[in-house]
Amino acid sequence: MTTSQVRVSTGTEPHVCDAARTPAMLGMSVFVALGIVIATAYALVAPHPYRSLPEATVLAARGQDIVSVLVAGLLVTLVRPSRVSQRRLLLWVGLLAYVVYSYGIYVIGVPMNRVFLVYVVLEMVAGAALMGGLLRLATLQWPDTASHRLRRGTGWMLVVVALMFGGLWLSVLVPFALGGSAPSPAGAGGAPYPVFVLDLVVVLPALAAVGVLLLRRHRLGGPLAVVALVKILTLFGAVWAGPAYALVTDGPVALGPD
Repeated sequence: MTTSQVRVSTGTEPHVCDAARTPAMLGMSVFVALGIVIATAYALVAPHPYRSLPEATVLAARGQDIVSVLVAGLLVTLVRPSRVSQRRLLLWVGLLAYVVYSYGIYVIGVPMNRVFLVYVVLEMVAGAALMGGLLRLATLQWPDTASHRLRRGTGWMLVVVALMFGGLWLSVLVPFALGGSAPSPAGAGGAPYPVFVLDLVVVLPALAAVGVLLLRRHRLGGPLAVVALVKILTLFGAVWAGPAYALVTDGPVALGPD
């Protein structure tokens, strides 16, 4: 390994290895960014891109579209250099996790519109890039520099968040399964709310697993926790963008369980 591949810090700091950026990483980032721009442009110019959805959901979708455009620019910017730092790689993978989650909701939870195939291709390419990025993380060295308190605090926070949101969704779904009223919110046409599907099947179990890895001091616990936190913070920013816009413009603000 050459000195251009490794930066050695002075003192007690561990060395940090830059990762070579592959052409596929840049190509997929540009492709995903272009897809996001096309999908957002349609949402802005089409008269009813999110028809048959409640007004609060439409407002949230528009806020998510705006945040997604910012994410698109960051995805390309992070992998433009021929070598990327571990920090850049973690941010890139975390933002891809946000894209996969966000457009997964559009694929299964939005009434079909004219850019449905754009959503599908976006989900495929972003998903492939996310899997490639996660596999790349497993090949790198991750020095354990976090304090015991930070590691345990973050690990328990991820576990608690997973349990809290799991309990929140189950508090709506279990009464319905036992004969109660239909869950609210619901997906278009009475389909399951897509957040229920993605959270209970994929996201919440993954967050809990990352928290456990962090608590057990697994070498991938730290980097995966960073990926999870980037995804969480970006998604929460998108979720709050719609209500914040409504508040500033004196529009109706409707806060759901999310």
